[in-house]
Amino acid sequence: MKSKSTKWMIGIVIIAVAIISIALTQLSSNVVYFFTPDEAQAKAAELSDQNIKVGGMVVPGSVEWTAEALDLAFTISDLKGHEIKIRHKGTPPDMFKEGQGVVVEGIITNDGKSMTSRKLMVKHSEEYKKPGSHSGDLSKELLEKSLFKDQTSKP
Repeated sequence: MKSKSTKWMIGIVIIAVAIISIALTQLSSNVVYFFTPDEAQAKAAELSDQNIKVGGMVVPGSVEWTAEALDLAFTISDLKGHEIKIRHKGTPPDMFKEGQGVVVEGIITNDGKSMTSRKLMVKHSEEYKKPGSHSGDLSKELLEKSLFKDQTSKP
């Protein structure tokens, strides 16, 4: 009786180990690491064949947009002197602009000076404004200018 339960336990352990090893293998192949421009340049030679994410600020004056070709080129910086030139195919996100924080996912060159983007994400403000918090003034102003005001003031 004991040998039958031992065989079941060994079988369950083997199956569990196989499932865990498959899950870890799949997870490690889908992980995308995040770097600053400084870190990405320092490790560029070993990262050049991997899909990575690099975050930084879009350098003012560096944006070149060719709408016909859907080609976007710009430079990101960590504001400490480390810059990476980015080439992105496709339309930029609506909030993309110079001086804005971005995260670029793609492949970096061996020298770490440029990167081809597969995905471009814009960092937005973390400041939350309650909807309508400033719209009351606008509504009041519009009401004062409306035709209805003129009709109500007449006797």
